[in-house]
Amino acid sequence: MKARIFIGSSTEGLPVAQRIKEYFEPEYDCYIWNDGIFKYNEGFLETLIKSASLFDFGFMVFAADDVSRIRDKEYITTRDNVLFEYGLFLGRVGLDKAYIIKDKEVKIPSDMLGITLLEYETTANEDGAKVPNDDFENHLSELKKNIDEKVALGYLGLFPSTVIAISYFENFIKLLTDEIMRQGESIKIGDNSYKSARIRIVIPKTLDADMKRQATIYFKKINFKSCPINTVHRTYPIFVESTPADEHKDEAIIADLPTILNGIDQAIDMYFCTGHIGKSQEQQLTEERELNNFTRVLKLLISRDAYCREIVEIVDEDNNPII
Repeated sequence: MKARIFIGSSTEGLPVAQRIKEYFEPEYDCYIWNDGIFKYNEGFLETLIKSASLFDFGFMVFAADDVSRIRDKEYITTRDNVLFEYGLFLGRVGLDKAYIIKDKEVKIPSDMLGITLLEYETTANEDGAKVPNDDFENHLSELKKNIDEKVALGYLGLFPSTVIAISYFENFIKLLTDEIMRQGESIKIGDNSYKSARIRIVIPKTLDADMKRQATIYFKKINFKSCPINTVHRTYPIFVESTPADEHKDEAIIADLPTILNGIDQAIDMYFCTGHIGKSQEQQLTEERELNNFTRVLKLLISRDAYCREIVEIVDEDNNPII
């Protein structure tokens, strides 16, 4: 469930990028540009465009790499390719998720003067190389607070995971929860009545081209049976924990594996224009990212609804709670 961060820099800025990675890595999946992202059989731009779609945030280190002459004045500037990467991530993930982390001496283009920047000062280490001073971690702490807040919120991205999570919650989970709470201590599901019920949302390990078949196989494996439940809006087919004929449980366990996730799978296939059998590494990473975002948005929606907080939980296929 970790969000992904891409850290771009020049070769000279790698020590700064590495310190950023070490700071964020306990809670985030961090990748520096030299962590095997760029492939030998693909062009730099092609790989970079694909990579920008796989990450939730982009950090660009503007190190004091070059000296540029602008209108007869000399300025300390960052490497052109780092500036290009920032622009690419800015277009992909958005202004609020692409960040510049720059040496205080570096001049930036005037169009960026309104952007909030994380600035650091450098000191010379034992080898004479410039490294961020001791205040750098304090700046990273403030940046992390900002990132943590954004991760806790749902946001619209390149793929429809946020919209699908909202639709699933509003058109199924919320209505089902309202009905369970309305019926009180006599909840009618199929031919049985229960004093209470819990809803268990099961997040699949991977997306599948046919989520309905995947759900059918899963519920058969855990011995849940399909039953109807009537609400004021419509009748929903749901899966309920099976019990022997001579046994009765006061609480019904209702489980659902969101087949609506099939829409994300189709969107990813269309984006990557797949002409092959199987899934590339980029597709698998994108699927994982979108499943994570779907789950984060769903958790947020559940936490904001008093009824849902009481009876809805999110688990993985092994029935482990997703925190």
